[in-house]
Amino acid sequence: MILRKSLLATSVAVAVMAVSSVNAAPFQASNTGPAVQPSFATPNGSTVLYDQTDSAAGNGAPVQNFEASFDAYDSEGADDFVVPAGGWTVSSFNFVTTVGTPVTTTAALNVYADAAGLPGGAPVCSAAAAVADVTATGTTVTLPAPCVLGAGTYWVALTVDVNFGTNGQIFWSNRSVQTNSPGVFRNPGDGFASGCTDWAAMTTCGVGGGASPDFLFQVVGAVGGGGEPFVPGIALPTMSQWSALLAAGGLALLGMFGLRRRARR
Repeated sequence: MILRKSLLATSVAVAVMAVSSVNAAPFQASNTGPAVQPSFATPNGSTVLYDQTDSAAGNGAPVQNFEASFDAYDSEGADDFVVPAGGWTVSSFNFVTTVGTPVTTTAALNVYADAAGLPGGAPVCSAAAAVADVTATGTTVTLPAPCVLGAGTYWVALTVDVNFGTNGQIFWSNRSVQTNSPGVFRNPGDGFASGCTDWAAMTTCGVGGGASPDFLFQVVGAVGGGGEPFVPGIALPTMSQWSALLAAGGLALLGMFGLRRRARR
């Protein structure tokens, strides 16, 4: 009888430990990057417009939309890139990532205009559930519609829908050198206790190794399509509006010319 009670107590203790370990999932705020840099396929008719996949730092920051029970850990990363004169028509983005188990899933991807070194205002392009092909070493996110960008500085922000219970965690790999502004991170629920509930530099948040300033990614698409630079908060006139403005200006000039002739008489 004593032996049975002892065995029962041991079994209960093991069960409690197992449940506790599941409830307190061992989430990581950073991880090691892929051993081999991925080789991304470029779709026909597209080209790599921007490539920031050099100088891998050997670590990564979480960019994951967890299942509902772990919402406090939902995290997003963002990094900036510069579009030259003439603009780009962007069709997809490639990210150097690592994941527990590869999966074809969806991702929330937003492109923001730069606002003093941070993603600013409402996104200029937004895809709430873009197709995301997550392999062992990289993630390709294909946009449902082209993102047309004029000349200027923009930010791509990423969070990937990955269930921890079946696929573990996903991390966006970091870069050891900085181009433009440093990459930023946010974890609104502060599950990782970084204090970065809104956009802040990764080096401030202490994620991704704590000292790596940028992320590894590529912008894919075609040159052209965005002839006018994007100015946050200012809507440029359309072609029909330009025509109306020119017509009104012409009539005003004719009116002034007629008044001058009458005055001379």
